[in-house]
Amino acid sequence: MRILIADDHALFRDALARLVRSLVAEARVEEAGSLDEIRACLAADPDCELLLLDLRMPGCFDSDPVETLHRAHPAVPIVVISGSEQAGEAARARARGAVGFLRKSLAPDAMQQALQRLLAGEELEIAPEPAGLRPEPHLTPRQQEVLQDLVQGASNKQIAQRLGLSEGTVKLHVAAILLALEAGNRTEAAARARALGWA
Repeated sequence: MRILIADDHALFRDALARLVRSLVAEARVEEAGSLDEIRACLAADPDCELLLLDLRMPGCFDSDPVETLHRAHPAVPIVVISGSEQAGEAARARARGAVGFLRKSLAPDAMQQALQRLLAGEELEIAPEPAGLRPEPHLTPRQQEVLQDLVQGASNKQIAQRLGLSEGTVKLHVAAILLALEAGNRTEAAARARALGWA
C-alpha cells in the first residue's frame, strides 16, 4: 500500500507518517512538501492508494490543489488534512474531488480512528463544519429571485428570459448563489435553500 503525505511542515509529515506506519506496518509512505513534489511523486509512480493533502503549501496558492490533482490523477483518492477552521472549506474540497476532509485540530484518538477507516478502505464522510463557524448565507434581492427559479428547476436561459437579464449575468448570479450556500451544484443549492426555508 502506497500512501503519499503532502504537507509543507516536515514535523507534521513525520508525525503523520509514523501514525500511518503504526496502523499499517507494510505501508509504503512517501512525503512531499510542495505541489511540484506531489506531481513528481505521482509522475514517477501514479499507483497511489491514498493522498493526504494539506491545501496550503508552496505551489498551491494560485490554483486549487484538490481540483488540479483530481483532474490529473482521478484514480487517486484525496483526503484533505487542513489546519484551517474556515467555514465551508470541507464542502468546497468535496465539490472539487476530495473523498474526505480531516482537521488538524482533531484529537489524536479521533485522527487515528479516521485514518484506520481510510486505510481499511472505508469511506470517510466530509467532516461537519465546526459549530458556530457557518454564518447564515446572504443573497442580494436579485440573487434571491434567481434562486427561486433555480429551485423550480429553471434553466439559465429561462431565468434570463423571465428576469430580463443576459444568460451571462444569470450564470454569475448562480455562481454567487452556489458559493453563498456552499453547494457543489444546483441540486445541492436547491436542497440547502429548502432547508433554510428560503423556498
